[in-house]
Amino acid sequence: MTSRPQPFLLLLLCVLCALPALGARPVPASAADGMAMLQRMETARVQGSPSALRRELEAQEAKTPKDPMPRLYRAFLALPSDESFSEFKAIAVLYPENPWPHVGMGLVYVRWKMLQEAGAPLEAARKAVPGFAPALWADGLRLQAEGKPAEAEGRLREALAKLDIPRIRTDLGLLLAGRPGGAAEARALLARSVKDWPEQPEALQVLSRLAGEAGDAKAGAEAGALLVALQPHDREAHRRQAEAWLAVGDKAQAVKMLERYATLGGAEPAVLSSWVRLSAELGRPEDEEKALVRLSAATPKDPEPLSRLARLAEARSDAAATEARLEQAVALAPNRADLQVRRARLFLQQERFVDAMAAYRATLAATERPVPEAVAETAELSRKLHLPATPAKGTVEQIYDRVSLGLVALYLEHLQAKPDLKGNLKVRVDVDPTGKPTKVVVLYDSLQDALITQSARVAFMDAQYPPDTGPQEHQYVFRPPR
Repeated sequence: MTSRPQPFLLLLLCVLCALPALGARPVPASAADGMAMLQRMETARVQGSPSALRRELEAQEAKTPKDPMPRLYRAFLALPSDESFSEFKAIAVLYPENPWPHVGMGLVYVRWKMLQEAGAPLEAARKAVPGFAPALWADGLRLQAEGKPAEAEGRLREALAKLDIPRIRTDLGLLLAGRPGGAAEARALLARSVKDWPEQPEALQVLSRLAGEAGDAKAGAEAGALLVALQPHDREAHRRQAEAWLAVGDKAQAVKMLERYATLGGAEPAVLSSWVRLSAELGRPEDEEKALVRLSAATPKDPEPLSRLARLAEARSDAAATEARLEQAVALAPNRADLQVRRARLFLQQERFVDAMAAYRATLAATERPVPEAVAETAELSRKLHLPATPAKGTVEQIYDRVSLGLVALYLEHLQAKPDLKGNLKVRVDVDPTGKPTKVVVLYDSLQDALITQSARVAFMDAQYPPDTGPQEHQYVFRPPR
């Protein structure tokens, strides 16, 4: 029996021992699985949750320490950084047959705009796995960054032919969108891409633009709606989407977008005015009021939003709010007769005749937007109060007598409806050194007739006393004639 030489036995033993180790080499992720994970990473970034994915990958790495893919994916998640590049390089040394670390290094170089350096690792990836679609895709991005759109398009088409996935469709679509004559195909590619993978802000924005340019406002609005959902805190995205909804005639959706725009701090008067107008057209006073409040804050010198707020408050019978808004509007535009007369009419409805007369007189003195009817309304109020034809003046006694004529006439009129009406009225008139009244204070009023009391207040405020008269008290005793 012939025995084999001892060195041969040792060599055979080494080979047999090595076979299990060689067979245990981890298998790289397929092109489809790896790209799907890259898409997950982009989605996590858009949604603001990359840390959750990172923890998931760390758990996978702890569970399968011999598999480099979780470690590789964590490096992709940190791309482009020195840390991610170091990881890719280290893994490439340990697993030169794995194309993914080479793709990772190439992408880091592309992001760093070190385009000449990017070619070598991408070529290594294609050698490791001939026709590896992710390497072709990354090389297309490199060529695009080098300003070679035709070559980049060819490489991306090659990648797409081998692996038809949203990520590659999107990058080819974005490239074509910027090339003459490429809009139609770009739109088709992007539409397919976002249908399968909607978490793509740039793709959605370009798709919305392309649809609008093609005259398909509805498709543009639908793409924009997906974009806004991805960017809930981007007020400009909401403004643009409002315009998109308006283009298809959906005012209700536009109002929602405009309200969100304002809530996020948007304060462009033209945009807020659109919100006001659309709310009014839809017959939504509550929305209109919210919009007007925002518009008023954005245009603090414009009385129009306040004027409209007063109208809305009046429509819901909120007199206090109506008055407050009109006061604010008048403070901004005291020379606008149309605002002053609204105050006067409001006070008249409330039988606040003193305030009404002051507001009517301010209306007649205003020079902007005159209200011709205010002349007759002021005269009618004067007759209602039985005011002197001209302000009372002269001695204190003469003023008292002039005012008395109107008060007695009013009293006699009221006796017809209230035969038992009687009581006393006592007022104090504060007078400045020139004899002009500054305030009329009711000291005692047992008559409790609002018209008579307010007539006295207006008449005495109109009076002209002798200079240095000082405060004056006037008392009236009203009794039915026997």
